[in-house]
Amino acid sequence: MGVAVEGGQVAAKTVVLAAGCFSGEIAGVSQYAPVRPARGQMVALRAPNVRIERVVWSERVYIVPRNDGRLVAGSTVEYVGFEKGLTAAGLKEILDAAMENVPGLKNASIEETWSGLRPDSPDHLPILGPTDVDGFLVATGHFRSGILLAPITAKLIREWITERYVSVNWEGFTPTRFLAARQAAAGHVQNRRRP
Repeated sequence: MGVAVEGGQVAAKTVVLAAGCFSGEIAGVSQYAPVRPARGQMVALRAPNVRIERVVWSERVYIVPRNDGRLVAGSTVEYVGFEKGLTAAGLKEILDAAMENVPGLKNASIEETWSGLRPDSPDHLPILGPTDVDGFLVATGHFRSGILLAPITAKLIREWITERYVSVNWEGFTPTRFLAARQAAAGHVQNRRRP
């Protein structure tokens, strides 16, 4: 077990694939981590006359109050490859939804805009746990919940590496679920081709 790097290989007892939206781009492991990037655009607003103490959430937008007085609104979900640029349409989508939910934001100033790339799996669920290759684990595909799931992901990966035990059932997130689906699909295609 190990990792091929520029200039050679690094031996390791355990390898954890945790490359976010780039996980599926790493040669030889895409069958365990078939993730694709999902761009999310964000806007930070400042509205001194608007008081929000909790997260405002709707089907179209969320608005998070920050300690510095900014209100962070987001986020789009766009499948545009590894393109991190901002678009007028994306920002408009966020701003329209934010103003619909909190009308006082119509006079807010825009302080910052940015985008990020989230790792999305085919079933939109995290990809977490050991593979059928001894010592190879995957921790990716957290989609829109990466920052929220980081602590439990780290705990479970640590438990598996150090104790070969996990305190939470992670079977539904196994990286091998995609192998089984591919094998079933391949078998179905072969059966259809036979006379």
